[in-house]
Amino acid sequence: MAVAVALGATGAATAGTEGRYVQQRLIQVSPPPAGPWPQDGVFTIFLCGKDNVWKQCHKRAITSKQRRALEARLRAMPQVAEVSCESQNAAWANFREQNADNKALLSALQVDDMPESFRGRLHRRADIVPIRSTFEKMAGVSNVFTFGGSFWEGKADVEITLCGPAEASGTCDGRDGATPLDRERIEARLGTVEGVEKVYFEDSEHAAKVFGFFWMSKVSGPQGFPESYYVKLADPGDAQVLIDTVKVMPGVGHARTVADSR
Repeated sequence: MAVAVALGATGAATAGTEGRYVQQRLIQVSPPPAGPWPQDGVFTIFLCGKDNVWKQCHKRAITSKQRRALEARLRAMPQVAEVSCESQNAAWANFREQNADNKALLSALQVDDMPESFRGRLHRRADIVPIRSTFEKMAGVSNVFTFGGSFWEGKADVEITLCGPAEASGTCDGRDGATPLDRERIEARLGTVEGVEKVYFEDSEHAAKVFGFFWMSKVSGPQGFPESYYVKLADPGDAQVLIDTVKVMPGVGHARTVADSR
């Protein structure tokens, strides 16, 4: 599906009131690639914090000794490909960035509400269940989440989710969905962003398949899953520029990096 939409009478977009013009390129929008589907898995092990409500924490925070024992065991396991620790401060910074538009939520929480965690990647999906059963009952652990690998990791850098029946963020505000004109304008705007190498359009059916694969669960159908664009950049470091460019456009529910969407 190729798009060559004129943003002005001459086929160029005006940028601001100073009369500067941005050259628009032809953007080829492709369906999602057939694969590969990742064969690894990822995990997050949340640690007990002070006054944690999870039963196994007994309202006690993990001790330094328990934390060291947990990390040592993780790093010694051959099934674990990589592991890192996310502190409360790092978790709060990431949470604020991912929910920057939700002022009500941010005002209701603070850094002490964020749990510490160990996050990592497994070599094989087959190791996901054994890892969960190994750590979910260890002292100092509140809960364990395990997932299949991310389909879009390595294939795209930015996810642009469109408005839909279940999407209330961004410019949606109760709208049933992005209109054909919204999509036309979004694709045209992508043609003005330098460094865009590839644009994929994911329909609800593919989104449901990706969701089921990641959460390792059976999905009954595509209903309720939003459509999205996935964009590959020449320099992934330019992702925020693209996000800031499209996130306020009509029809956009949210825009974020693929890493943040996991």
